[in-house]
Amino acid sequence: MTFKHFPLIIIGSLLSVGVWFLLPVDLELARKIPAFFATISMISMALAMVISCRPKWIEPLVGGMDKAYIWHKWLGIFGLLGASFHWMLVPGPAGNALDPQFAEMGEEIGQWAMYGLLLLGGVSMVKQIPYRIWFYTHKLMGPIFLISIYHTFFSDVPFELFSLTGAALVVVSLIGSVSWVYKTFMKPKQYCAYQVTDVNPMDDAVEVVMKAEGEGIQYHAGQFAYLDFGFDRVEHFHPFTITSAPEISSTSNVASAKSKGTGQELSFVIRGLGRHTKELQSRLNVGLNVTVDGGYGRLHAKKKANKPQVWIAGGIGITPFLAWIRSWKENDQPVHLFYVGRGSLYSLMLEKVGQLIGSKRIILHKQSAESERLTAEIMCSKLDLDIKQYQWFACGPTPMLMSLKSQLVEKGMKTNQWHNENFSMR
Repeated sequence: MTFKHFPLIIIGSLLSVGVWFLLPVDLELARKIPAFFATISMISMALAMVISCRPKWIEPLVGGMDKAYIWHKWLGIFGLLGASFHWMLVPGPAGNALDPQFAEMGEEIGQWAMYGLLLLGGVSMVKQIPYRIWFYTHKLMGPIFLISIYHTFFSDVPFELFSLTGAALVVVSLIGSVSWVYKTFMKPKQYCAYQVTDVNPMDDAVEVVMKAEGEGIQYHAGQFAYLDFGFDRVEHFHPFTITSAPEISSTSNVASAKSKGTGQELSFVIRGLGRHTKELQSRLNVGLNVTVDGGYGRLHAKKKANKPQVWIAGGIGITPFLAWIRSWKENDQPVHLFYVGRGSLYSLMLEKVGQLIGSKRIILHKQSAESERLTAEIMCSKLDLDIKQYQWFACGPTPMLMSLKSQLVEKGMKTNQWHNENFSMR
């Protein structure tokens, strides 16, 4: 537990207290506790629905869409836990319902919603279950939330539905249901259409270049986008980091990483890390139509023009730094880039990185052997300044990043100097 977690604990505690006092004061404890957990579950699921829409305004609030999906994951967990405790503790019908004729059905349908939540929660938490199965089953969360709303208002509840508690639950229900309707039936209108113009195999990865058929997305260098290659009958977006630099309308020849521009031409390096990406590689071809939603991510927003930087990349984690190298300007601070990996792909990417760096003030540090492990001690021995003078940006396997961050903190780095994407779809 670190200091940065305390604001979250305080916010969570205040919200929990607020929910507790939102419930009727005269409600007996045996009914108030399960009602509390049910309300927590509804609020959590509604907020998770909002995040699933990927609204751009949420990124500054949580530090990027990658962080938003961490919130989405934990809100889902709290929603499942709240519903589970409610289910186990609720003593039985309480006597109030929007329409008594539907009370029995409201109770029964709530049971089925609980079974669905348990099943889908289990699928989400078991990483061994293929991504594709998780993706399609996760779409059922919206209908389950709607069923939960029906259960809330048509079962026998321990408070008046036209009370403050009932009004609050109406607002929560509207937020969640409107978010689901927006995501399911309206959001696709905001996407941009692209067509693949080049496919370049790179060992167990492939570099894809695509051009916009009309208006391109707006993005910052190092951001990621959601791509749907149209292989499925339903939309199937997956996040990939954009390796190209945006086109900036200015007198500068090269775009700054903090400048937002248009992506009339986008490039991605996609590695076959799972069944979905491996299948994707085998089906990519020139002329393929792609739907793009982006850009997302806030890694660029952490950069300070007057601070020297250290970039750490592991394997395919080099992708955001490819965009940063391409957008590097002559007046930018010097950069130390530590890049580790293995196999033929690592060699190919090293060659590409070297070509992109050219005469830029970016010092590339590569591992001397595949068996060598990057450590804080090795990095510090290569730096010109004290560890506290740098901004640290990292992208790669989570265990590697967490280990290096811990080592650097022990050597004096402050946690607010470290920045990395935490993106995970599950």
